[in-house]
Amino acid sequence: MKRPLLFLVLLATGATAVTAQERDELQVFGSMQSVFMHQESQLKIRLAETGDILRQRESRSSFAVQQLDLFLSKEIDESFSAFIDLEFQANYSSEKHWGSLSLQEAWLNYHYDEGLNIKAGLLFPAFNHLNEIKNRLALLPYVFRPMVYERLLSTHFFNEDFIPEHAYLQVSGVHASGGVFFDYAAFAGNAEASYLSSTNPDGSIQSDINRDFEFLSGFDPSSLKLKLFGGRLGIRTRDEQWKAGVSFTHDYNNLRDTLAFGPYVLPPEARALLGDDAERIRLGADLSFRYGDFLFEGELIKVIYDYEPAEELKLHAEQGFAYGLLGYDILPSLTLYGSLQWGDYYFGVAADYFVYTTGAAWRFNEAITAKAQFIVYDELHENVVLTPGYLHADSHRVTLTFGFLGLSILL
Repeated sequence: MKRPLLFLVLLATGATAVTAQERDELQVFGSMQSVFMHQESQLKIRLAETGDILRQRESRSSFAVQQLDLFLSKEIDESFSAFIDLEFQANYSSEKHWGSLSLQEAWLNYHYDEGLNIKAGLLFPAFNHLNEIKNRLALLPYVFRPMVYERLLSTHFFNEDFIPEHAYLQVSGVHASGGVFFDYAAFAGNAEASYLSSTNPDGSIQSDINRDFEFLSGFDPSSLKLKLFGGRLGIRTRDEQWKAGVSFTHDYNNLRDTLAFGPYVLPPEARALLGDDAERIRLGADLSFRYGDFLFEGELIKVIYDYEPAEELKLHAEQGFAYGLLGYDILPSLTLYGSLQWGDYYFGVAADYFVYTTGAAWRFNEAITAKAQFIVYDELHENVVLTPGYLHADSHRVTLTFGFLGLSILL
């Protein structure tokens, strides 16, 4: 595992991958993960009016290239380096309108010394342990990432409510003291993605903030007040056997974007919160360590809102997420693990979910890993409107089971 771990550290810190190429050459490398998935779904709805219970079952299976990332890296000189990450998802085909292609990272790093690094451009900010490495699927033991980090589910779990997906400027560094390193990072970026301008079918530019915004879509027309600011303070041992940190961000949730919340998502009382900018603070904590053949990693995220409509309506406008994984290297090449997740991802209402996972990762060599993962997802909603003005339910329970077989390759 030493080479993959080194590869992971290099990607997270912006250093160039170790290859036979010369420093001044553009280096191209990457990773990919192919999967086979089988899903069994069960929906149970209790109708408030009659007390009847409706049940629905579904089964599906699929093969897919879950994600392919092409990394381009170049050391410009001893102080400057550049990095680009192009991401392809879910059997991407522009012709058939499958999956997605996106620019996930594109930044320039200035390295003064270990105590001062400055990144400018599109980047994953330092928030908890997983955020900076969430796209390095081939180096993670699982097929399916923890829910708020899983890119295939970003539109369902409103991932950006919990994590800052991107920033555009970050200052970071390391201070060594005895046998430990102290890490710091401070970053800034655009408001959340829903604030950014987009293109209408007629080719005009649309923005929730400024309807006359004239630049090409993808710009953020909001004021400085709505921008993202955050940071992380961490500590780790020199041998990387354990690390811990605390993180925070400040920005706003775009509740002006009312179309993002369909009729099945929010009950009437929570829908009354929509229509303004909700001030948001994310607080995070992470801990990971290795003891002998055992591995542990865990994270906590708490999302707090300072939002007057919620206070007036006496609605609980908070969100939370917790994740823990325990792994064991039963053989030098075989890791078994189990994990538990909890989340409350609906704004202003109670809608908890629990995720139970077990899996294995078998490393054939330094570049190829076979994975298996079994997931049980259980979610409960209260007071749900199934069809506005027609059908009301006092409970809505969804249970999903997933089986994944995956093959990860470092390119």
